[in-house]
Amino acid sequence: MRVVLIQHLLELTERSNTGRHAVGVVPSLDVRVFGARDAALKVDDLAGAWLLWPGEPPPLASAGPPSCVVVLDGSWSQARKMMQRVPALRGLQKFSLAAPAGRQSLRAAPPGGMSSLEAIAEALAVFEGEAVAAPVRAAHEALVQKQFAERGYVGPHAG
Repeated sequence: MRVVLIQHLLELTERSNTGRHAVGVVPSLDVRVFGARDAALKVDDLAGAWLLWPGEPPPLASAGPPSCVVVLDGSWSQARKMMQRVPALRGLQKFSLAAPAGRQSLRAAPPGGMSSLEAIAEALAVFEGEAVAAPVRAAHEALVQKQFAERGYVGPHAG
């Protein structure tokens, strides 16, 4: 399954950005940038792709796995803007996944919301199995623990 990560231009420099950590961990990852003035966002190859979006129903088992999953990488307001400004994204089949139990996060998220790296891991687990998702989950956990340590947090999440 191909994963297309569409990163908001302003998210690229955020320390808490998890999407960039998917590079090198997700072999089928295709990263694209939304908001670059000199380059239009490529969306013409997303026909049949599914968009991971909180608050939507989970995927139906009878539907079979998609060939491509799109994940928007940015703050929640940036993700909403991407949806508003890119008609091709609004036309994709949307689905959501349950956030993992006991999850730790660097940012607040709406119900069902996850970081980009978590979302990719959960999608891979559902559609390709736990063995494929494990390295992505490990990368997310390592990132969270590193950020907690840098911020001086102590307790169960500090490992």
